[in-house]
Amino acid sequence: MSGMNKTERTGAGLAAGSVLLVGGSVVASSLLKGYPVLGGQAVRYLAAGLLLAAWARLTRKPLPRPAGREWAWLAGLAAIGLAGCSVLMIQATQVADPASVGVIIGAAPLVIIIATAMAARHRPTRRVLLAAAVVTAGSAAAQLGGSTGPTFSSAGLLWSAGALGGVVGTSLLAAPVLPRLGALAVTVYACGMAGILLLTAAAVARSAGGPPILRTPTATQLTALAYLTIAVTAMVFIAWYGAIERLGVDRTGLFNGLIPVTSLAAVALTGTGTITPFRFLGALAVLVGVILGLGRARQAPRSRPDGAQQQVIDDPAPPQQVDLAQEQPGCGSLPGRGGRRACQPLRRQPERGSDHPIAAGRHLHLGQAGRACRGGDLPRRHGHRPLQPEHP
Repeated sequence: MSGMNKTERTGAGLAAGSVLLVGGSVVASSLLKGYPVLGGQAVRYLAAGLLLAAWARLTRKPLPRPAGREWAWLAGLAAIGLAGCSVLMIQATQVADPASVGVIIGAAPLVIIIATAMAARHRPTRRVLLAAAVVTAGSAAAQLGGSTGPTFSSAGLLWSAGALGGVVGTSLLAAPVLPRLGALAVTVYACGMAGILLLTAAAVARSAGGPPILRTPTATQLTALAYLTIAVTAMVFIAWYGAIERLGVDRTGLFNGLIPVTSLAAVALTGTGTITPFRFLGALAVLVGVILGLGRARQAPRSRPDGAQQQVIDDPAPPQQVDLAQEQPGCGSLPGRGGRRACQPLRRQPERGSDHPIAAGRHLHLGQAGRACRGGDLPRRHGHRPLQPEHP
């Protein structure tokens, strides 16, 4: 954390808080047994979308209108990341222990890494493949580690795997539209579309002789629905997408590895499941596998044209500012307010591997000491133009 700037620390806090609330959603979903799944989740997302839209209006926060392909991304996000994920998670908790479901969903960051590699058309590294094996073993241990003996359920594993895909889609499908629309708008539009989709599916199922669309909930079910609506939907999605904007998809996805721990803690607090030593070790194995898969090894030194070795590290030093006002003959004083200098970064690109400051990733600032300036900063009302450096 000490190497992160303020924006990154804010993103990390948002992601960590989101995961804490998501860990409780596994338990909350298990409390909805017997309540209509499609209708209940439709109310959840429609209510969350309306609450966020009302809050945006009261605070006068703009909600940009999607355009073109953004509607397709939002539709996929609503169908897979919201509606599909919530329904599959509820189904998984009906046939499997909530702790096991949470452990399997904890593999989401590793799946994100593999999906990203496949999208970029390059093979995952051996480190990632080893991590995948560790996560798979940990998930199997969690399924087989119940207090009453082996509790492996093929149906529970399939439902949990589907919920895992929904969790992954929540990040990958939102990433392309977040830069322009923002976290609030993406959440409002996705929640509204997911609610309409679920309500339509509930009506179709009812017409085919299925369960009723809605039913009067019990006190426990009402509490679970309220938690899922306010905490897990309205709060978590805004915080999670805010973290993606600050950290990126890969780094934010790392925090999904905390879901096994938070889900087990929620199970222990609510008494909705049992935690055995074998199951706890399975959760730790998943967490270790996720961290192993997300870690980046230091790259080997690569040769420079001059024969020297250049060490490539994961976290380069922050850009340094070099003031060449006293060294560059092309940067002189011009008449004006306070004798400002005509300053402009050098445009010539040095050869690859050169020791020139530009090759080292540093910014050149030609001007008064301690002040970054650009050629375009000079007021043109004085009739002066920035001096162009001479090219050899």
